[in-house]
Amino acid sequence: MKNETGTILVACQFILVGLLAATTRWYQFQLLALPFFIASLLLAGWAVKVMRLGHFNIRPAIRDGALLITHGPYRYIRHPMYASFLLGGLGLLIVSWSWPRLAGFFALWLVLYLKLRIEERLLMAHFPDYSHYRKSARMLFPWF
Repeated sequence: MKNETGTILVACQFILVGLLAATTRWYQFQLLALPFFIASLLLAGWAVKVMRLGHFNIRPAIRDGALLITHGPYRYIRHPMYASFLLGGLGLLIVSWSWPRLAGFFALWLVLYLKLRIEERLLMAHFPDYSHYRKSARMLFPWF
């Protein structure tokens, strides 16, 4: 069941990001959104580089032979890929603000939070040092 839940949450995540991107009026681009897009891409790239592309997993599941990564962006935040999605989504929201899009962004945040909670439980069960790591790194952003 957890595997199915993770798959459903991943699908929801990409549908919500796709809807935010598809409904963005790019011709109204706001310069304020640019730092969010840049930060999103840099953070995602840094996380993938540290994690190595072959070890990347979009579902909240632990792969065989998984290692606990605690360097690079993981030194500061436990879920940089989720943070990257939120930063990019916030950039999309800034470009084309509307109440329905804000609701879509909050739905994205909720889906990512649910994925994160599943992943945290799995990591706690799989890695004995994870509880210590949780004390040294924030969840999504260095201040949150």
